[in-house]
Amino acid sequence: MKEIGIFSRTYEIGDLEETYRRMTANGITHTQFNLSNAGLPSLPEHVAETKLEEIRTLTAKYNIRLDALSGTFNMIDPDEEARKKGCDQFKLQCQIARYLCIPIVTLCTGSKNKESKWKWHEDNTKQSSWDDLMRTTETILKYADDNDVILGVETEASNIICSPEIARKYMDASGSDRIKIIMDGANLFHDGDAADMEKVLKEGFEILGRDIVLAHAKDISFKGNTEFVAAGQGDLDFRLYIDLLKKTGYEGALIMHGLSEEQIPASKKFLEEILNV
Repeated sequence: MKEIGIFSRTYEIGDLEETYRRMTANGITHTQFNLSNAGLPSLPEHVAETKLEEIRTLTAKYNIRLDALSGTFNMIDPDEEARKKGCDQFKLQCQIARYLCIPIVTLCTGSKNKESKWKWHEDNTKQSSWDDLMRTTETILKYADDNDVILGVETEASNIICSPEIARKYMDASGSDRIKIIMDGANLFHDGDAADMEKVLKEGFEILGRDIVLAHAKDISFKGNTEFVAAGQGDLDFRLYIDLLKKTGYEGALIMHGLSEEQIPASKKFLEEILNV
C-alpha cells in the first residue's frame, strides 16, 4: 500500500479533463470516481455510449486508475418510489462500471431519515428497515452479478449499517461474496468513543479486516462537536489505522476524502510520511 488516491468529487467541477489535470498536478492517479466530474448526474438514468467512451479515453490519457464508482442511493429510503428509482439507476451504474472496467461500486445502506440519508433515524433499528435493506440488496446483487462487479459497503454512524458487527451480520445475511468492505477508520467511531481509539480500531479490523477491498482516509475530530475533517487535521490514530490495514494484506490505494481541494497537498504529505515509515 503506497498510493494515495482521492474522491474525484473533491474537485468540484464537471469537466473531466480539468479534473484529471488537477489530480495529476497533485500527484494522484487513483480515484473513487463520481460521474458528476464528467458533467453527468452522480446516478444518471441514461448515458450515451459516446460519453462513456470519452471518459475511458481521458482516463487512459491521464493514466488514472478508477478504483471504485460512486453508486450511493438510500437503500432503505422511506419513500418506496425513490428506493425503486435508486435501484433502477444502480442497474445502469453497474453497467457503467463494467464498461469502464471499474471493479467496485459503492453503496449507501441508508437511513429512514426523510431529510437526508446521512442523518440517523431511530427507525433504522426496526426489523422492517432491515427487511427493506435485504430486499434492496437482493435486487442490486442481480445487477452486480450480471456485470461482475463488487459492491462496497461502509459502516456509517448515521446509516442502518452503523457498526462493524452489523456490517458483518449484513454480509453474512446477503449470502453473497460480492459484498465487501470499504474501510474508513473515522467511520468506526460514535460519540463517546474517543477514549477507546485503539480498541475501536482493532475490533473493527478484527471483525471486517478479511473483506476489505478499498480503504478511505478521512479524519475525525473529537474537539467540541464530533466532526469529520481532512486527514491530519483531527484525532484519528492514522499510524495504527494504516498498520492495521497493512496487516490485513491490503495493497490498494488509500483514498482521501472529507477535505477541500486546497487541503489536498497537506493531507497527502501527512499520509505519505506515515506510509513511508
